[in-house]
Amino acid sequence: MHTILIGAPVRQESAILREFLRSLAELDTTGLRVEFAFVDDNVEAASTTLLQEFAAAQPTLLLDGGDAPEVYQKDEYGHVWNDELIWKVARFKDTLLDHARQQGHDFVFLVDSDLVLHPQLLRHLVAQGVDVVSEVFWTRWAPGLPDRPQVWLRDQYTLHRQRRDEVLPQEEIDKRKQEFFLELLRPGLHEVGGLGACTLLSRRALLAGVNFQAIPNLGFWGEDRHFCIRAAVLGLSLHADTCYPPLHVYRASELPRVQAFREARPLMQQRVEALAAFRAGITAWGTTHHATTDGREGLGAFTPGMQQNLLLGAGDRVAMARRQRSVVRSHVVWLAQKDLDDGAMQIGGTLVREGSHDGVPFRDDFGVLATMRDERGTGAFRIADLQLQRVHEKLQVPIVRKTQGNRVLLSMLVRDEAGRFLRSVLADAARYVDEVLIVDDGSTDDSVAVCHEALRSVPHTVVSLGKSQFHDEHRLRRLQWELARARRPDWILCLDADEMFEPRMTQAMRGLIDQDRFDAIAFRLFDFWDQDHYRDDALWRAHRTFRHFLVRNLPTLDDAFQTTAQHCGRWPLAIGRLRTATSDLRLKHFGWALPADRVRKFERYRQLDPNGAHGNPAQYASILDPTPNLVKWTE
Repeated sequence: MHTILIGAPVRQESAILREFLRSLAELDTTGLRVEFAFVDDNVEAASTTLLQEFAAAQPTLLLDGGDAPEVYQKDEYGHVWNDELIWKVARFKDTLLDHARQQGHDFVFLVDSDLVLHPQLLRHLVAQGVDVVSEVFWTRWAPGLPDRPQVWLRDQYTLHRQRRDEVLPQEEIDKRKQEFFLELLRPGLHEVGGLGACTLLSRRALLAGVNFQAIPNLGFWGEDRHFCIRAAVLGLSLHADTCYPPLHVYRASELPRVQAFREARPLMQQRVEALAAFRAGITAWGTTHHATTDGREGLGAFTPGMQQNLLLGAGDRVAMARRQRSVVRSHVVWLAQKDLDDGAMQIGGTLVREGSHDGVPFRDDFGVLATMRDERGTGAFRIADLQLQRVHEKLQVPIVRKTQGNRVLLSMLVRDEAGRFLRSVLADAARYVDEVLIVDDGSTDDSVAVCHEALRSVPHTVVSLGKSQFHDEHRLRRLQWELARARRPDWILCLDADEMFEPRMTQAMRGLIDQDRFDAIAFRLFDFWDQDHYRDDALWRAHRTFRHFLVRNLPTLDDAFQTTAQHCGRWPLAIGRLRTATSDLRLKHFGWALPADRVRKFERYRQLDPNGAHGNPAQYASILDPTPNLVKWTE
């Protein structure tokens, strides 16, 4: 369970503060442990009383802001800040960050005390899996001005994209500003250059050293600019989320808007949930695989009438996929939504379909226009109409390298492993992976039952092939790879049924995958000759090199495998070009640990590769060496 500190420096009018605290108390904290911390810098006694009443009802730390003689002027024309006030607030914010570091909180949510939040906002921001994210809100900074967001792209408050060497006329600047505003009006996650006022920070960001102190040689106004520049220098990406925008009560005259905001919150949540259902449904429906597709994937997102229409062509679609040995993976790149007069929603977006036909990669881009309706009046919107139009210009498939919240899938080939190491291997892996895919290559024993039993606490899928395909290993391995990618994990860990990491992998996995510097992790594999010794000689020294076992699931990876019947490798050839880190975690391979297994493998290699075309004949012969050089394993 994540622990979150919600904090704010507070000098606020009591009427506005009351609405702010009320929205904090209404936050949905399911699955979270939330604490509060406020720096009381109020000059209005009623505001201090409100904080004390809140602290009596919620786990809250109240910090004294000290003497508050500085004048903070607010009126209908705006807020007036001076340098002394800005850096005082910066010190207050850093006090809150230091408290979170000391208490070991997983996140800090810094939120200004003139915002009214949607109840789902906190859980939604945590689910984004990024280190620094602000929820976008719009404010009329002065009477007569248009509403503007509290996020920006670069410098002090630049709202258009521009290269350093570009000189732009005002017309082009205005056009690019409008493009940025339209982007922020689309529900989703967007990378920005500056943010503030409603910001969630991960513990990784805290430990990296983010703070609001003034950077001495930087003249930008406002502590948030210095925070954002420091975060970028520390390698942290800044994100803006636009799904649950708060209400900014910037002026006392805007308090009447609070009631309308509260009444609109259910509709706001419906829109977000409808977009999420559309994205999940359309990507599942657009994904096919010759080995697993039955034509019904994703249909739950469609109305019953649409399901019937789609099922009519499902048989042909599946037959073609199986005949061509093809896999298609769908990615919704972006979405936009608008309400229709009859209560329905219209959703537009871009769908990228990429995959392979028998190992040959392909790519298609489509514009999507759909109508979603709540036909049963339950608030659950489903797709009632869908139109696809091919886009001729290729679009960029987004590659998201998350630094938090990554999910890892264990992918494993299994055949007649029930009586060997399968149970213990899976039970061990279940402690540090999020999902498991088992491809059963025609087992004739209880391997499938063992998988289900050992993985009962972990989401898992078993795909049974019926007849073994290991004689054509490169096709089997490509099938395993395609099935794993179709599950859409962030990372794929590929292990065999007799491979097990040393125990410290349980603590190390999050550090390996929650980073954005490397796309593959390589490990050393030790061939065990019994339960306590590994073999080390001229022909058995796999443990002296690093090999890929953990790979980020990037959408642009090519699917081509080395086309050899044996020893084709467990990954596509493109994996060798990824940015790779080496880990000192060791992988134990028990495939040779039992005498009976060594005899069986010796006979198999002699039968499948009698001339050593796919391997080393000398190594094959050494399998039955009666006096191998063995080294004692130490944890």
